[in-house]
Amino acid sequence: MQYAAVDAYCLIHILEVFKAKSVTEGNSVESAMGLQLSQLDLGLKQIFDTQQNSNKMCGIKFGEALEMVQAIPPDFCKTVPISDEEVTALPPDQANRMDYVLSQIVRKYGDKILLSESDRKPKISRKKAKKSSGRVANTRSPTEGGEEWQGPPPWDATSGGNGCPKFLCDVMVEGLAKHLRCVGIDAAVPYSKKPESRDLIEQACKEKRVLLTRDAKLLRHDYLLKNQIYRVKSLLKNDQLVEVIETFQLEISEDQLMSRCTKCNGKFIQKPLTTEEAVEAAKGFQVIPNCLFNKNLEFWQCMDCKQLYWEGTQYRNAVQKFVDVCKLNE
Repeated sequence: MQYAAVDAYCLIHILEVFKAKSVTEGNSVESAMGLQLSQLDLGLKQIFDTQQNSNKMCGIKFGEALEMVQAIPPDFCKTVPISDEEVTALPPDQANRMDYVLSQIVRKYGDKILLSESDRKPKISRKKAKKSSGRVANTRSPTEGGEEWQGPPPWDATSGGNGCPKFLCDVMVEGLAKHLRCVGIDAAVPYSKKPESRDLIEQACKEKRVLLTRDAKLLRHDYLLKNQIYRVKSLLKNDQLVEVIETFQLEISEDQLMSRCTKCNGKFIQKPLTTEEAVEAAKGFQVIPNCLFNKNLEFWQCMDCKQLYWEGTQYRNAVQKFVDVCKLNE
């Protein structure tokens, strides 16, 4: 609406420019007493070419546009003779006043558009309707079959598990997988980048994991088990981590922090490497900064992807972050 108001204001001045050019090109506009209805639909060129038409014609034809910006202070609407010189932008002080005035107009006329009931319903194309007409829709609500956790989890000892929590995070909560690894929890990701729903569930069953997702559609599959999937409700990764810890009653200690490879979910070697051993292990694979050689640090290597880690500033900051997030100090 603000843009439209500026449009109307500018068009009035554009008209003045056209009028001035018409005068300089020799087709001056003369005054006329009357106005014929047949002339109302004339174009701008025809208006100025017809000598009996005048400012009165233009005033009537463009009167409504002028009313749209009638709230603008008089000094904005002064009729200034326009020459062939280049038209420049408004000075900053006038531009600021223009912004204020236009905002007042928007406040006065900016009523919300109310949608009718038919507008609220999503429209389905004929192609989609035809495609879906041949099969029976699953009418089970998302809350049935998995939105609220129904244990025990697959890793539970009573279910034949080893008691170690294991999760599978789909692409919608991939960042949560790294956070879980940072607090020492086994968190895998799908084998492929764009897995099918069935593939996710089969991987979770095979590896005895709970599938974590934010996709409500996954909960509607009939072949899901009640303790196979959990829909994460939080949006932020830190909040998601706390939600999973509380839902599954996971025990997190400071000793567990940064004990898994955040890159691949693998475990670290049991014995740390010296600087010399780390340099040898990193050849052709990873570059160790020279500034670490004289600091007598211990290096840890992932047994799966061979990534090297050391207890530097980033490590200490990460540990403190998850101490705070998991409220381990309390």
